[in-house]
Amino acid sequence: MSSIALNYVLSLLSRRDYSEFELRNKMQEKAFSEEQIDNTMAYCQKKSWQNDKRFAENYIYARSQRGYGVNRIKQELRQLKGVSNEIIDEVLWEISIDWQSLALTVLRKKFPDYMERQSPKMKQKIWQYMLSHGFYSEDFANLIGSTSEENF
Repeated sequence: MSSIALNYVLSLLSRRDYSEFELRNKMQEKAFSEEQIDNTMAYCQKKSWQNDKRFAENYIYARSQRGYGVNRIKQELRQLKGVSNEIIDEVLWEISIDWQSLALTVLRKKFPDYMERQSPKMKQKIWQYMLSHGFYSEDFANLIGSTSEENF
């Protein structure tokens, strides 16, 4: 294992957590050989300096705090961060985030008058926003245009 490769990875990991996929891409950009990359990643994972499960857990918490739903977060983890479906599903099973409550919070913040009767155009705008932020329609559909007594 190359000490240069290890120092590079450790300098990255000292700033924030990375998925294995991200680290491999960064190392490839710096023209490290596949053998150096494999050896460095194996060593970092053995020492628990890099762990995709821990990364996914932190990422899910961080993105949910920013108002994103489970669908969007799963998609980002898979496509942008290269985390496997098995790890994503395992972490989502273990964490305790109330996605319906989060959807309500996002709805209240972005559309304060969501409970009032909405025009079809405004309803479509709300739906598009909530779906694009990764929420299931079941999490928010019954809240749009409902009265305040129904939500409490």
